[in-house]
Amino acid sequence: MTRLNIALFCVLVTMIAMICAPASAQNGRWYPEDEVAPALKLKTVADEEFDLSAMKGRMVIVNFWATWCGPCIAEMPSLQALVTRMGAKKVALIGVNFHESPQKIRDFQAKYNVKFPLLRDAWQEASTAWKVGVLPTTFIVDANGTLRYRVVGEVDWSSKAVADRLNAIQIKPSGATTAKSAATAGAALAGGQ
Repeated sequence: MTRLNIALFCVLVTMIAMICAPASAQNGRWYPEDEVAPALKLKTVADEEFDLSAMKGRMVIVNFWATWCGPCIAEMPSLQALVTRMGAKKVALIGVNFHESPQKIRDFQAKYNVKFPLLRDAWQEASTAWKVGVLPTTFIVDANGTLRYRVVGEVDWSSKAVADRLNAIQIKPSGATTAKSAATAGAALAGGQ
């Protein structure tokens, strides 16, 4: 083997190991965000309309996933456990499937006993609007509709560290919300003069 072949072989083995290695709770990367969440209007696999804007008043976890995605499947039980622990009145969980048939999604839902609503992104419009490049990608939207985090990769959502981070979001207002409040207050002051 030449040096080039050996180098290529090492790169290939490393890439395969990275893809096939089991993900741990620390593998997900959290990217802070602070902007109004993109619109999300899709149908559930039960053919019901879903509109994210109707969820204002509680935190929403939006998880983009697919049935063929191992890390997506692995993190689903911990996502469900998180919502159960935090309470459905405080937080909602929505799964957005990446371009699969309704029957395939329903079969998956039954097989894995998924209790949260599963939406179908048939033409990847939502995935594009939300800038999803990797599955799973999960977004944390606060009670005011502000996107607070983009989380790329598998996460153990049942960990205390995740719960602490999400609880902090419920307490602390976002910069986008603070800016909107300041603009509203400024407009009210200007109008009252």
